[in-house]
Amino acid sequence: MMELLVLGGAVLAVLVVLNLLLTFALIRRVRVLQERVSKGPARDPALPQAGDAVGAFQAATPEGGLLTDEALRSGVNLVGFFTTGCHPCATVRAQLLESPPRLPLMAFVEGRADDPAARELGTALSAIAQVAYITEADSVAKAFRSAGYPTLIRVENGTVAAAGHQLGDVLP
Repeated sequence: MMELLVLGGAVLAVLVVLNLLLTFALIRRVRVLQERVSKGPARDPALPQAGDAVGAFQAATPEGGLLTDEALRSGVNLVGFFTTGCHPCATVRAQLLESPPRLPLMAFVEGRADDPAARELGTALSAIAQVAYITEADSVAKAFRSAGYPTLIRVENGTVAAAGHQLGDVLP
């Protein structure tokens, strides 16, 4: 009988120690998560950050016009980056066409104007925006440091005010 009591006490002691170790591990994990939350949201590397200045760029429109960074130096403008075969791009395009923003919009379509899919996308956007076709190596992509599609950027007086992949991220 005495051996059973000693064995039960030993098992109980081991369980209490394990419970204590798990509790300390949980407390450490909660502290790490609290530190992450207090630092704010993680920076999305595919988006320019608020406060970034828009770099210099030039892009020709199919009509022969020129879109430049100078047009963004005053006032509030919306800039969008789109590509073909991108479902989120199609969703944002549909939202823009259904409810056009009250801001001047520059739309940059990745691809060449002689590509039928890019031309179709650009033609649809031209109803509400100035459109230019670009490649990843163009000065436009470098000026905005944009790497993802779709990307929408609200520019105020030449500076990025907000950036995101959805309309709600950039429209006030």
